Amino acid sequence: MRIVIAEDLALLRDGLARLLRDNGFDVIAEVDNADALVHAVLGEQPDLAIVDIRLPPSFRDEGLRAAL
Repeated sequence: MRIVIAEDLALLRDGLARLLRDNGFDVIAEVDNADALVHAVLGEQPDLAIVDIRLPPSFRDEGLRAAL
């Protein structure tokens, strides 16, 4: 399964990616903002996106809007 992770906290993003990779998942992109998420999803066509709802710059609902 090909996965994209969108999380602004580097430690959490890296830890989640490592956990997934160690269990046989293919993490194809790790991003820290909504624009990068949209770009990664359009370019990579993942099977799954794990998205933080509150992403920079305003930390309100950028992740949710990007996911929609």
